Parts: sequence; structure tokens; C-alpha cells
Amino acid sequence: KSFFENQIFERKLKDLITADVTHTEEQVWARHILVQDEALAVTIIEKLKNGDDFATLAKELSEDTGSAVNGGDLGWFGSGAMVAEFETAVFALEKPGDITLTPVKSQFGFHIIQLIAKQERPLTAEQYEAARTKVFTDWLTAARDEYGVEIFDFWKERVPTEPNFVTMATEAAN
Repeated sequence: KSFFENQIFERKLKDLITADVTHTEEQVWARHILVQDEALAVTIIEKLKNGDDFATLAKELSEDTGSAVNGGDLGWFGSGAMVAEFETAVFALEKPGDITLTPVKSQFGFHIIQLIAKQERPLTAEQYEAARTKVFTDWLTAARDEYGVEIFDFWKERVPTEPNFVTMATEAAN
């Protein structure tokens, strides 16, 4: 009974803490060209400024094999989907068609990014639940820190590892 009561209390607390989590988020639709050489990235940016087609250059030069075949198209994504440097650069672009004026360096190489669209978009059920969970765990972590909660999990060392389902199934099969 206590277990179920705790589950209900946690669910109600999570509902209360996450009540202001919205069902939408700002998302961007972007495409990129990934290269390993910064000089090549600068050359590509100059070509784009001179009117070359982004999709054609992405197909020819991008080292991101997953998106290159689609002209560098990455589709719609929100905050937290890309590495920090990439995300900062793409969300800083303002108008559809804008391109990063300098190469964006990340752990993968140098990116040239073009914004296709930016808008508030509805979250899927999974994305919404992930956003709620993140807000709740952040709150819980802050509350534990604020009140100096200590978690004693030394009991885990004392839990026997034998017998377990694998050994019981093996013994039953023999």
C-alpha cells in the first residue's frame, strides 16, 4: 500500500511542478554542410554568398553522409538535439535563408548552416513527457541540494546476486 501511495504522491507532485511546461517549443528546420578543413568551409561560404546552390554543394562536399544525400537537410529539431556549438549558431540565425557567416566548429568538424524555417511547433507526446521529466528532475536535484538530502545506498552492496533469474532458469533447464 505504501509503495502505491508513494507513486501517487510522486505523480501528483510532478503534475504540480510541471504544470507550466508548454506543449510547444521553438524549433528550427536547417541544413548544413560538414567539412574537416576550415579553409574549405570559408571557400564554401564564399560560393554560397556568390549564389551557388546550398543543396548541390552539400551533396558534393559534405562529409555528413546522412544528410548530404538530402542536400544537407536536417529536418525540424528543437533545443538539445544537436551539439552545443551547432545549436547556438542555428538558433542565432533569424530569417529563413540566413547562412552562418563563419564556419561553426564542433567535435565533428566545421559546419556551414542554413536556416530554412523557425517557429513554435507542437511537441510529440514523448517530447512533452521528456520535457516534464527534465523539469521535475531538475527541481528534485535542486531541492535535494538546498535541503542537504543524503542518499544512503550502501544497502545495494548487501543485496545477494545469487540466485537470480538466469541461474534459476539454467538450473530448471538441466
